[in-house]
Amino acid sequence: MRQNLWINGESVGTESYRQLSNPFNGEKIADVAEAGREDVIRAIDSAAGAARKMAEMDAHKRSDILRRVAELIQEDREECARLIAEESSKPLKAARGEVDRTIMTYTFASEEARRLHGETIPMDAAPGGEGRVAYTVREPLGVIAAITPFNFPMNLVAHKVGPAIAAGNTVVLKPASQTPLSAYKIASYFHQAGLPAGALNLVTGSGKNVGDVLIGDDRVKMVTFTGSPEVGKYIRQNAGLKRVTLELGSNSALIVDEGTDLKKVMPRVVTGAFSNQGQVCISIQRISFTKRSLKNLYLCLLKKLAN
Repeated sequence: MRQNLWINGESVGTESYRQLSNPFNGEKIADVAEAGREDVIRAIDSAAGAARKMAEMDAHKRSDILRRVAELIQEDREECARLIAEESSKPLKAARGEVDRTIMTYTFASEEARRLHGETIPMDAAPGGEGRVAYTVREPLGVIAAITPFNFPMNLVAHKVGPAIAAGNTVVLKPASQTPLSAYKIASYFHQAGLPAGALNLVTGSGKNVGDVLIGDDRVKMVTFTGSPEVGKYIRQNAGLKRVTLELGSNSALIVDEGTDLKKVMPRVVTGAFSNQGQVCISIQRISFTKRSLKNLYLCLLKKLAN
């Protein structure tokens, strides 16, 4: 299978492709397009061209598109789960759970699209404001650059694309190079759901080739990124006056005090530490004990459960 870029509602080929393989067994899955600088600029052109149409789209229409995407994923639930499992080697049980979360995320975005509104503000807190009322109106930013990671390749795309579309923005999406096929699947669902051409564009390739162009283009009004702290800092330092949202790897702590029933807590600790091989931004990474004796019991139980 050859997977092209998705720009302006069309499949777009490139000069270069790379092989995508199943990380568990090494079997080839697809040849995935590698975007160059001109490809990324073309995707931004497309998103900028569709920005006005999306901004003027009625809220109920944006909501209906997002609801339809959720329905399409539900209809293909097992197919989506197997795609996640194939490209990421995530167990099918966990992949099905991710698909269900993805459906919820787009459903929430659909609901919020109908609730977005400004505020009405009485102005009589200051002299001269008597009998006056001010109001605010929420307006779309325009082009959003969304960069997503490999560990939840379908749901974390939804975390970025769903709210952006709900608010009337357009998106240039760069999924993780290890797991791009889930993002392509989502793009196809948006196309089926009636999203205007150019409102969602998908470019794959290295962070240097794709990410730097997205960060540096003045037409991109916001960058949203999930990934490592190192890359997040780089984006923040180079994004200029763009709005930036970063969801980065954490240093999540667990504190165990002497009132803790370790036999009840430990199964949850093991799940929190090792689920998805620990590749979760809120996974337990360090544990502090209020008494040394608790640590000894903890280590004994940990060895038993981990084995």
